[in-house]
This record gives sequence, C-alpha cells and structure tokens, in this order.
Amino acid sequence: MYDVIIIGSGISGACIARECAKYQMKTLVLEKNMDVASETTLANSAIIHAGHDPKPGTLKAKFNILGSRMYEQMSKELDIPYWRSGGMVVATSKEEIHHIEELYQRGLENGLSKEEISILDQEEIRKIEPNISDDVLKALYLPTTAITYPMEAAIANLENAMDNGVDLQTNAEVTSIDKEEGIFKVHTNQGDFQTKIVVNAAGLYAEKISDMVVENYFTITPRRGEYLVLDKDVDLVNHVIYPVPSKKGKGILATPQYHGNVLLGPTSEFVNFSQSKTTSSKGLNDIKENIKKSVKNIPFHKVIRTFAGSRPTPSTKDFIIEETSVKGFINVAGIESPGLSAAPAYAIYVVEELILGKHSFKKNDDFNPYRKKVHRLNELSISEKNKLFKSDQGYGQIICRCEQVSKGEIIDAIHRSAGARTVVGVKHRTRAGAGRCQSGFCQSLVAKILAEELNIPLEEVKYQGQHSKIVSGKTKGEDCERI
Repeated sequence: MYDVIIIGSGISGACIARECAKYQMKTLVLEKNMDVASETTLANSAIIHAGHDPKPGTLKAKFNILGSRMYEQMSKELDIPYWRSGGMVVATSKEEIHHIEELYQRGLENGLSKEEISILDQEEIRKIEPNISDDVLKALYLPTTAITYPMEAAIANLENAMDNGVDLQTNAEVTSIDKEEGIFKVHTNQGDFQTKIVVNAAGLYAEKISDMVVENYFTITPRRGEYLVLDKDVDLVNHVIYPVPSKKGKGILATPQYHGNVLLGPTSEFVNFSQSKTTSSKGLNDIKENIKKSVKNIPFHKVIRTFAGSRPTPSTKDFIIEETSVKGFINVAGIESPGLSAAPAYAIYVVEELILGKHSFKKNDDFNPYRKKVHRLNELSISEKNKLFKSDQGYGQIICRCEQVSKGEIIDAIHRSAGARTVVGVKHRTRAGAGRCQSGFCQSLVAKILAEELNIPLEEVKYQGQHSKIVSGKTKGEDCERI
C-alpha cells in the first residue's frame, strides 16, 4: 500500500516525486515506457523561460517565474546542466514592435523586474548578436532566460527521489483505476498497486488517465514540434532568439544548447498520436524558411539531426493542476510550454497545497537534497582527469569520440538509481551518440557495455523500447540467425 502513486516520469512526475520524498510518504512512480522522461520531456527546446509570455492570472504565469527562479539552486543540488544564456524576442515591423512593447508590460505584470526585462534597439542587438537578421528593428531583452538539459533534469530529480526512498516501476502501463473505501487500486500490465492518493502526470496521456476516474472535463491534443540540430562547431547565436509569438505558440526559435549545439524550431502543428514523434519534409522546410526572418548566415549543411516531439495542448488553454471531484485524485495535466520552466514550482504546490493541505505527513528529516556528482570528462581539467583515471581506469577509455564520453561515465549512468537500460537511455544521461556521427561509431560499444553491466545477452539489449532490438544473432556460425 502506497500513500502516493504518480503516473508519469517526465519533468512533472519527477519533480513531484522529489517533493514527496521530503516527507514520510510512501511513493511510487509508474512509467509505461522502458525508460523515464521518454515522451514530451525528451523532445523540447530546453529553455527555462523568463516569464514574459504567459497571460497574467493564469497558472502558466504564476508558476513560470517561480519555477525559473528555482532552477539555479536545483541545478547545484542535482548537478544538472544550467546556463543563463539570456533571450531576445525580435521585432521586424512596426506592428511587431508594438507587440513586444505589450510583452514588456505583460512581463512586468507577471512579476519580472525592470532589470529582468528591457527593450533594445538595432545597434544594441547587433553588438551582442552579429548574426541577427538585417530585418530586425528592436528586441525584447530577457537576461534571465536560461538553458538546461530536460532529460537530465527529470532523471536527476527522479534519481534523487529514489535515493530518498521513492519507488519506480517502468514498463508499467496503467490500464484502469478503481476506488473502493477510500483506496485507489491502480491496475497495470505489471500488476495492481494500491494507494491513498493518485497524481496524474501522464503528459500526452493525461486525458486518458483522468477519464478512468472522473467524468471527462478536458481534452489533450498532441501539438507536434519539429527541430533541426546544428553541429556544435557552428557559432550562430549567443542568446535564445524568439520571433514575436502567435496563436500557435512562441514560433521558430534559434536556441543555443548547453552542450554547444544550436536547435532551430519548433514547428507547431496539431496531429494525431501516431504522427506525434515523426518529422515531415514540410515541417523541416518551414523551419528553414521562417528562421531566416530572425537569424542570418545559417549553415544548413551543418545539420546533424532532425527530430520531433509533441506538446500536450489542453482544451483549457492553461495548466490543469487540481484535485478533482474524486477526493485524492490529482490532475497535473496540459503541461505544455512553459512547463519545463514551471515544474519545480508547481511540484511544490501539488505536494504542499493539494496533498499536505488535506493529508497529514511528517517531514523526512533524513532527506538529502544532493545528487551524487556526475563525472563529465569533457568538462574536467587535465589534473581532474588524471585523478579520475587513477581511481577508475574506465574513465580513460573513450567510447564516444564526438562527445568525449568514457566507459566509466557510461557504467556510472547504468548503475545509478533510475539508471540507463537502453542505448538511448545511455545517450540521454551521458551524451554518448549525440555528436556529429550520431552514434555511428559508438553504438555497438555502448550496446556491449550494457550487456556486460546488466548481465544479459547482447541480443537482449534494446535501442530505446521493449520492441527495439539491435542484434538478433550472429552473421556467421552454425544455426545462427542473420542480424
């Protein structure tokens, strides 16, 4: 019997799990995929937004600025990437200048100080962004805009939660939920689990989970965003460059990433679930055409990858964070942008207001907010590397040449709480395979390390999910299948 079951292990579920760990709550996170943070958190722009865009009075506005101000401390505690790059919303016409003036006032109303939001003219813009389009006239400057690494942010929160007593069950898809005599029975393909409280943080599937318990009162529609990834040797922009937003969202951005790449995108298109993770030639071409309005000198021949992800767009046009008419069943749904930015703040709200406001749990005096430090070889000095090599020779064996990821880092990622179980899981934790060759050289080596460390045959190593075999057998020898 659990006190709290959280459905979903993206940034929402992971942050809520960590907040639950601060109290004596027996907590379980259920994830339908083989790895955590494999849906919306996996594929987004990685931006911690300043808070200029949400409509005042909404939950988005309330939690955006609160959450963004928490990230720096959270990054110190959990050792996750965090870089305050700053951002600009650029205007290319008189109408758009009027729009950024409105956004300036909206930002102040949402709680930004005048040191955190201002308007720059052409000369000021070009001093700090040489590749800005010649058509740009003014820009809304947002110095508190930051960049993180979304998958690691979720993984780190969940890892810390588990180190403080939270349980995780992957490959556990919820099939139905019943409530009898004040207790929820959550039925999954891995068995049944009982709990007093259910937190629905299922992202794209939150509507489906909610409908299992309460009468439908909102809908979730996948809104696909496609991206181009530029090689990390491209020096294009220093800040997040936003166009003036439209009804579809924040538009096509140029976003520098913590690890050195630049993202171009996303598009914004409502699709069905089967299309939510696929790219299209039309979408990728739209990125190339629209980004030129904001940025020039783009080396499209340096694109090393394309990908798509979907945002769970709610019919309410705002986050849905509330206890439902069924006592103990809490929806955390419709978490689209700025969900990544807001997550640390609404996680506290869920636990302190929606759970502790109606249930009594003592504080966990043994809670440790710090995650075990991650050794990232490409960020260390020569002396630090030498010290690490002496303690573990695995850190002296480079597996991913593009990103300079060692065998020691991969082994560490496998054996942590919420550790990697797939090739893509290793990539998300270490960046092995995320570089210029996109795992062309290192994938086979990573697969072999997974087999060795998990003590499984190479044929059982998965690329990403349960049905993603990499190897089916040997190509030579008696009675062996071909790959």
